[in-house]
Amino acid sequence: MRLPDDLRDAVESELKIQSARQLAKLTAELSQRYREDPEDGRTFIRSIADVEAYAAYRMPATFGAVAAVLSRVKDVLPDWEPQTLLDVGAGPGTVMWAAVSLFPSLSSINLLEREPVMISLGRRLAQHADAPAIQNADWIQADVVEREALEPHDLVTAAYVFGELDSSNRQAFIEKLWQATGGILIIIEPGTVQGFARTREARKQLIALGATIAAPCPHELECPISGSDWCHFAQRIARTRLHRQVKGGELAYEDEKFSYVAAARFPVQKIPGRILRTPQVRKGHIIFEVCGPEGIETRIISRKQKDLFRRAKELKWGSSFPEE
Repeated sequence: MRLPDDLRDAVESELKIQSARQLAKLTAELSQRYREDPEDGRTFIRSIADVEAYAAYRMPATFGAVAAVLSRVKDVLPDWEPQTLLDVGAGPGTVMWAAVSLFPSLSSINLLEREPVMISLGRRLAQHADAPAIQNADWIQADVVEREALEPHDLVTAAYVFGELDSSNRQAFIEKLWQATGGILIIIEPGTVQGFARTREARKQLIALGATIAAPCPHELECPISGSDWCHFAQRIARTRLHRQVKGGELAYEDEKFSYVAAARFPVQKIPGRILRTPQVRKGHIIFEVCGPEGIETRIISRKQKDLFRRAKELKWGSSFPEE
């Protein structure tokens, strides 16, 4: 997966006055903050320089994770065409760019962001967009924890936000997001033990509020993953020239790991199961670890199952498991 041309050009245009060496230094500092994942509500963004480092370092990875999650939602809801998007904790608008690329039906976008410097960059980037919905998005400077109510939207998103909230505010935050959801609510967190724990708690609360889980889970039962294990997925992102410079990486790609939950206000066709690990290809068969209604199971598809085996060769970590 790669950034759309207009977003890639926008980022490089806005950051061209900053030296690659300085951006690399700022990126290393910001990366360390993300890895620490302090769980105490501290913001990762502290200055204008941090915002520029975020755009160079985190936008490609965030875009990739969001696009991957939205693709899974489209898999189970191929005919769903949301018209309105509310992104909470929008940063410079990364989710918006991914959502419009997957759901061109979006015509009205509202973005809530606490930091004025993020909004400023987001507005500048949006002017480079090909899509009118991105150019005309409404930016609202607000702290969602303090905001009393949110207007209903078809699609509501909160990506990489919970780690910047004090744990005492999270339940109220989830309830507020759900009240604003007319169709689908998507919560994305880092693919770490802590990120999954936050996602699992959000899932549990949303089910209690009456939500149907659209993805990744094929059921609304108690999550079968416990102990030291955690549920997460990965998306490979092609690095831009700027991205390689600031990361000091030689590879043309990187893998972004994430945990997520997509909750719906309407019934969703359940998938047979979700593949939780990279499939193990063996001579004559493929082994899958699958989360299904009966819990986590090892499933094997052999070459003798001709049609199924042909489909199985295309499956990957995060895909839905096919009907047998």
